[in-house]
Amino acid sequence: MTYNSHDEWIWWKHGVFYHIYPLSFFDSNNDGFGDLRGIMLKLGYLKELGVDAIWLSPIFLSPGADCGYDISDYYTIDPKFGTIDDFRKLREEAHHRNIKVVLDMVLNHTSNKHPWFIESASDKKSLKRDWYIWKSGKGNRKPNNWKTAFGGSCWEYHKGTGQYYLHSFLKEQPDLNWRNKEVRKEMFRMLRYWLEEGVDGFRFDVINFIVKDKKLRNNPFLHWMNSSRKLRTRNHPRSYKIIRSLRKLLDKYPDKMSVGEVYTLPPGDAKLSASYLANGENSLHLAFDFSLIFTSWNARAYYKVIDRWQKSIPEKGWPCNVFSNHDLLRFYNRSRFGFFKKKKARIIALLLMTLRGTPFLYYGDEIGMKNSSVPLGKMKDKLGKKYWPLYRGRDRSRTPMQWNSYPNAGFSVAEPWLPVDKNFAGVNVKSQKENPDSLLNFYRSLIMLRKSSAALHRGNWIALNNGSGNLMAYMRTTADERILVLINFSPFAKHYVYPLKSRDKLLLSTHKSSLGKTFSSKINLKPFEGLVFKLNENK
Repeated sequence: MTYNSHDEWIWWKHGVFYHIYPLSFFDSNNDGFGDLRGIMLKLGYLKELGVDAIWLSPIFLSPGADCGYDISDYYTIDPKFGTIDDFRKLREEAHHRNIKVVLDMVLNHTSNKHPWFIESASDKKSLKRDWYIWKSGKGNRKPNNWKTAFGGSCWEYHKGTGQYYLHSFLKEQPDLNWRNKEVRKEMFRMLRYWLEEGVDGFRFDVINFIVKDKKLRNNPFLHWMNSSRKLRTRNHPRSYKIIRSLRKLLDKYPDKMSVGEVYTLPPGDAKLSASYLANGENSLHLAFDFSLIFTSWNARAYYKVIDRWQKSIPEKGWPCNVFSNHDLLRFYNRSRFGFFKKKKARIIALLLMTLRGTPFLYYGDEIGMKNSSVPLGKMKDKLGKKYWPLYRGRDRSRTPMQWNSYPNAGFSVAEPWLPVDKNFAGVNVKSQKENPDSLLNFYRSLIMLRKSSAALHRGNWIALNNGSGNLMAYMRTTADERILVLINFSPFAKHYVYPLKSRDKLLLSTHKSSLGKTFSSKINLKPFEGLVFKLNENK
């Protein structure tokens, strides 16, 4: 498909998303928890950064068994975040700054404290019994061999009614039965409520889990070694049908969007994620493929992942790209990245903002926040507690935003809900704002460049090599603009041969010392350097 520089701006395609973990962004009332007013107070910072949309991890009423992903009331804001009036004010102030607001919506399961589940569990004859998935055991055995995404059986025995209920994650998160017409009706009613409240879209949590095998047949033996498509607990054909209905609902409201978490194990599955886009116009607007997160530091490896993802997208569809999130940790000090983390952080920034697809930036990545070491005694993540010390949990990537060098990194006067990383005195927004060569200012420059270049925010992606020699070369093009991107993934100097002409211009480099230099057809790159050139349109 050929793109024109004057095509319509579509915010969820061409803009930049910023993922906020509300508990950790900014505490406005000094109770140790980030809140909605805290986000509102930092909208100026987000506007200055260049953000077009914010995605908020769940803000609904929750007992907190899974940090908000166990919802007990979809219509009520959790008091630790504020009130519905606080949300409305945040939405209003964000929209005033042309920043869209996207809510995280958990459709696969609720909290076990949700009134629906309480009623469902009260009696086998309850009118809401079939709103969840219940099954009797086989003698002393559980109904089948299904496992949760967190390890262990999907089935939890309920003494009161003598049956097991299904939970794909924690036992406190019972799965809804999306085959039940009343469940679908109620969930669609809830989504309409928030659309009427003016939200701009939804991030659908584990959307590929919502329908399971009707007969509850066993999963294949050693299923963790097979493609996730073969599992009877996810990616059911009926899921796609429900998602098409969700799209029809969203299409009734102007300028709304959806992005789906398509849960897969490493190394990711681009074709599976892309399948949830269907033809590109009748299913999810965007779908996450986590292959980039799972990739080792090597240009060839990244090329393969990027090429596979780009080729999987339907002709009328659009990709999105992500390198960090609240579950899969931050890229900055991911173990597979090894040494030279500061230099690699700039390469990741360059990739994120110059690849074809909507970039999703995780809060704090723009200043190089790292995965912290959270002591077991301070840990909130049940998954981390369960597998400590083999797995140290997800709290490491959820620590408070580091605003300045004051106590608690300026996040709160009170003790934060999670400890602030010890490096906050040197890694924070205030100090990086004042340093023109900081990672934060590099992100700002990148986002500004992306917005100003149609080729970068909407153009085609054309690979010029396959990552050989640990160097990646690609072009971003529209009908009237061409951008050349060169990235050296190596700790050694490299060169790339391209017939640059005198009118071709270097727009940006990860290395300040390269700006203003004259380049010949043999383009020299310093170790871990990325270069972005604007090519003469009249060639």
